[in-house]
Amino acid sequence: MATLRIFTQYSENHSDTKTPHWKPKGGQTFIIKDIEGDMITYCDNLKEVCSNLVSAKSNEHYKYEYREHEVDFIGDEEISIAELTKEVRDQFNGEGKYAPNDIPGFEGTLDKLNDLTIRCSAELDNEWANESENPQ
Repeated sequence: MATLRIFTQYSENHSDTKTPHWKPKGGQTFIIKDIEGDMITYCDNLKEVCSNLVSAKSNEHYKYEYREHEVDFIGDEEISIAELTKEVRDQFNGEGKYAPNDIPGFEGTLDKLNDLTIRCSAELDNEWANESENPQ
């Protein structure tokens, strides 16, 4: 069994039916579940079939325009909110696979550079502070 997802652009008519003025309002997804896999596999022009299906849902007040489709023969795989939260936190904190890596052969260089940057910055701050106190 397969699931077919048809992605469309949803638009609304902001005028009368004689002189329509279509405004895009976002996307709409149509889902068809439990389809025999052979029906989709051997369809000559699934894009045209999908386009005709969503066009039939349109009227003079709103319309759907086919954008693309996908066929899922396996089913959905879930990712928990806890997994997402951990991944976002790791990225923000520079941890896990987002941790900065040393260049092979130059291990510890990144820490030394960070330390040097901090010391240089502090020395420059002191230098600039002294210049403003003792103008020449």
